[in-house]
Amino acid sequence: MYVDCCTMSLTEIDWTRNFPGRRRPDIGIFSPIIGSDYGYFLLQFINTVHVNMNENSPPLHALRALIAVVRQGGVTQAARKLHLTQGAVSHQIHAAQSALGVALFEKRGRNLVPTNEAMAYVARIEAAFHEIDRANQILREVHRTARLRISTTPSFAAHWLLPRLGDFVSSNPAIDIRVDSSSRLVDFNDGEIDVAIRFGAGTYPGLFSELLMRDWIFPVCSPDFAQRNRLTDPPNLEGLTFLRADGEPWSWWFPAAGIDTEEPTRGLVFSDSSLMLQAAVDGQGIGLARQSVASDSIASGKLIRPFSAYAETPHSYYFVCRKEMTDIPSVARFREWLDCQISASSLPMNIFQ
Repeated sequence: MYVDCCTMSLTEIDWTRNFPGRRRPDIGIFSPIIGSDYGYFLLQFINTVHVNMNENSPPLHALRALIAVVRQGGVTQAARKLHLTQGAVSHQIHAAQSALGVALFEKRGRNLVPTNEAMAYVARIEAAFHEIDRANQILREVHRTARLRISTTPSFAAHWLLPRLGDFVSSNPAIDIRVDSSSRLVDFNDGEIDVAIRFGAGTYPGLFSELLMRDWIFPVCSPDFAQRNRLTDPPNLEGLTFLRADGEPWSWWFPAAGIDTEEPTRGLVFSDSSLMLQAAVDGQGIGLARQSVASDSIASGKLIRPFSAYAETPHSYYFVCRKEMTDIPSVARFREWLDCQISASSLPMNIFQ
C-alpha cells in the first residue's frame, strides 16, 4: 500500500486508518519541501518504511553491519570500519539472521564465509542504503542554502569569475561563497562541491551539464616583444618562442591563420593559462590565449594581438552540478547570474572589431 504523495501530504493522511497501531512520525523537518520532488521522494520513502517493512524485518543497524562484514571480509574488519567492537558486530549479525530466519554465513575454521544467498541479499540492500544515504544528502542540501561551493579552473577563476563575483556577492549577501580553483575534475558525490564551471566537451555522465559560453583562441604577446620581432600580418612565426597551456595546442589556431605545419616542439608549456599569460606579459615568447582569460590583459595594454586570425576552441565552458541540485535556491541564483554576466560580456565581438 502506498499513499499518493503527489496529491496528498502527510498532514492530510488519515494515519489511524492507513497505519493502525503505528505512531505518526514527526514531519516537521520535511515541511519546507513538501510538494517538491524531494518531498515526493522522501514521503514515499516514509510510506514504504512504515507500510512495507513488517515486524520481522531486521533493524537497519543490523543490516549495515551485515553489509560491512560481507564487504570487508570478516567481523574484525567490519568492526574497525564501523567503529564498533567485534562483539557488537557479531550481535547485530545474529539479530539479522534471527529476524530473517536464514543462516547467512558458514563457519570455515575460524572464519565466517557468507553464503551465496547472503551475497545476493547484500547486493540488493546495499543499493537501498545508497538511496537512503542519497536522500539524507538531498535533505541536507535543501536546508543548506546559505553556502555555495564553486569549483573551476585557476585561469577562469582569476581572469573571468573573480573580477565579476563581487556583483553576485553584493546581490546575494545571505549566500556564503567558497571558490575552489583546480584543474582536476571534482567528485560531486563527496559533497564538497555544489557546482563546477568546466572547460571541456560537456560530457559529464550522470551530471547536469549546460553550455555557458564558447571561447576563441589567438596569439598574444607583449607590445615590446611584438616590436622587437616585427610581428605583423600575415603571421611569420619562424624563430619565435612558443608559449601555450597544457591541453591547448597551437594546431587549434594554425588552420585559421592559413599555416600548414606540425605542432611546435620547442617553447614552453604551462599547467595553467594564467602562468602562460604572465610569461607572455614578461616578454618570454608568443602565447596562444583564450579570449575568456586574456581579454582583461589586452584591454589594459599588457598584451596585444599581433595577428588578426582567431579560431573557435573545440572546448567550451559548461555549468555542471548534480541533477537534483538545479532547483536549490543558491545554485539556481548563481546559474541565472552567470547567464546574465555572459550575455553582458558579448563574446567574441568586443575585441575582434
